[in-house]
Amino acid sequence: MTDIISRPKNSTIDRAENERDRGVVLDVRTGEQGTLAAWAGCFAEVWDRPRERLDRLLGLLSDDIVLKAPIRPPVSRGKQAARRGFEVALHGMPDLRADIQRWRGAGDTLFIELTFRATIGGHAIAWNNVDRITFSGGIAVERVAFFDPTIVRRAFFRNFAAFRQLRRMRTAGREGR
Repeated sequence: MTDIISRPKNSTIDRAENERDRGVVLDVRTGEQGTLAAWAGCFAEVWDRPRERLDRLLGLLSDDIVLKAPIRPPVSRGKQAARRGFEVALHGMPDLRADIQRWRGAGDTLFIELTFRATIGGHAIAWNNVDRITFSGGIAVERVAFFDPTIVRRAFFRNFAAFRQLRRMRTAGREGR
């Protein structure tokens, strides 16, 4: 995880940004606060092992979180819907991971560039994504994912094993409703 702008550590700019970024909630369950850098760090840790750290991911988000993505469903509202969406994705792609490439944020907005990786139908795939996280009162209230879903869709229709994997994921999604 790197900041887009390189500069010496502990510079005047870093100190000013750290002061400005105080108050971002790192865990809504405990009220723990930190900086945007700390939030991005927690996010990176979650996506290193998302199956084991799903509760930690949800702890970064408000109870009324709005998640938007170019996939189904295009909008999810609330923590229960968020949990279900992540569970379905992780059920269909059990080895799903993401590497944070860089992030940048100020005020109430944080952009995180990620590369997602998963195995679909026996083939490893990767796709780039940018998440825009919006904060209100220091709490993450909206996440909009920007990526081209064509890469993932094509992977699911590449072979019969991949299509079965997609069907299992869709079935899991319907069972959770």
